[in-house]
Amino acid sequence: MYQLSNAVQYSGIWERESQSFESHNIYKQLAQQIPFVPVLEVGCGIGNGTKYLADGRAVLALDNNEHLIAKASAQMKEAGQSAQIHHCDLFELKDEDLKVITDFQPKAVVAWFIGSHGEDIFARTSGELDVNEKSKLYRERIEDVIVSDKVSVASVDIINLVNRGTIATSCSDAEIFESQKADYDKYVFEPVGFEVYDVKVSRWDRTGSTFEYGQAHNPNFEGGETALAITSIFARRKTS
Repeated sequence: MYQLSNAVQYSGIWERESQSFESHNIYKQLAQQIPFVPVLEVGCGIGNGTKYLADGRAVLALDNNEHLIAKASAQMKEAGQSAQIHHCDLFELKDEDLKVITDFQPKAVVAWFIGSHGEDIFARTSGELDVNEKSKLYRERIEDVIVSDKVSVASVDIINLVNRGTIATSCSDAEIFESQKADYDKYVFEPVGFEVYDVKVSRWDRTGSTFEYGQAHNPNFEGGETALAITSIFARRKTS
């Protein structure tokens, strides 16, 4: 019988995958693309991204997994860095959570490699019967919360979403930008007053990775040879 992972199990599973990202210098590279402004990080994980963001920036990190928060807090202490790490459920934000975010007055919101344990994903995607689609749907639903005015409050100018997956090697950088911009502007950013202004694609070296990723159907994939890639999407608030 298939058994879903819980919060404790996932914290160990994600720690191994996060260390794989770290061994390839991915978090440092992503952080170098973020301006030196107050940053709200959605999903601190074990703190690998948090420590780079906190180098020269004020950081508020949100996570729903207390076990990951403990790992992130320990790593921040070891690195001699400081960040405010707040435990909350993005799908059920309370008044005190909203106050923490608003009081922080973030200028940028980053959400890198968003995911969760199996029990959480299945609870948030009960209407989806296809197991392979659940992780994708979970990410889409949490992205909707991230870009909403509950998280991307009035002080936020920039949102950075980073995902891992595959791209068609036949596509040029311009084609990737246009396709990602069209998709994310229509379904994610335009309804909340943001628009995509940059898309950065880098090679995803999965050496050392044991993490099991779902293979959701991509109706927009044009076929042909593919390559593993990390896609970083930047959107800015539209000015009236």
